[in-house]
Amino acid sequence: MALAINPDYYPQNTNASQSMAGKNLLLYIAYGEGATVESPIWNLVGGQRNSPLSMSADEIDASDKSSGGWGETLQGTKTWSIEQECVYKVNDNGFDIMRYAFLNDIPVYLMRRDKNGNAVKGFANITEFSDDNPHDDVATATVTFSGIGAPEFSTNEPDPGAADGAIDDLAATAGTGGQANLTFTKINGAAAIVLQTSTNGIDFADDDTVISNGATTATVTGLDTGVTYFRLKVNGGAQNGYSNVAVCTVTA
Repeated sequence: MALAINPDYYPQNTNASQSMAGKNLLLYIAYGEGATVESPIWNLVGGQRNSPLSMSADEIDASDKSSGGWGETLQGTKTWSIEQECVYKVNDNGFDIMRYAFLNDIPVYLMRRDKNGNAVKGFANITEFSDDNPHDDVATATVTFSGIGAPEFSTNEPDPGAADGAIDDLAATAGTGGQANLTFTKINGAAAIVLQTSTNGIDFADDDTVISNGATTATVTGLDTGVTYFRLKVNGGAQNGYSNVAVCTVTA
């Protein structure tokens, strides 16, 4: 009888300094009916080869006569950008979404994520969309995303390409003394499970409540009184993705 292989049974490499191959960083564009920043519908950009992130700051000369002939520079306005290089793909959703946004002056919400769930996200304007089509090579395109405001760096970001089995039964009930009790479907095979909270249902932040594989409940402590929104961010496993949002009124 053939052995049933379970990928979760392999020992994990805990060496935090291990290198990352560039092929394991992928760029996504949020687009789709009902897509929001809180619940994005990520579209993989096809044919991508490179997507370097550049961050820079203007230099402000702060030197004076007392500096002994040496200069002093302060950071001015910061900017960031991602320059996407990709093979031109016909009928690729991600490619078409980028081109339409460029032609119609639409800012896009994008995410560059590595295989471990580390990601950079943010809104950007597409300020370049050019192609190259040599007769003896594949056609390619270069797309420049110029960031709007500060980029957001996150960890344990769910894999957009994983099967859609995200938790949809998260429920919250208020306890006493700034506590809330959560219940949800049993979580299996996740690389990381992060609870997020919000006071307005829009701006969520990671909470330090520990939730492990196999859990179906969690108690959240140290909450401020008033309405609190909850959701789970599950990276990997059968429940990969963001859960539904649960809400309750926390009491003192």
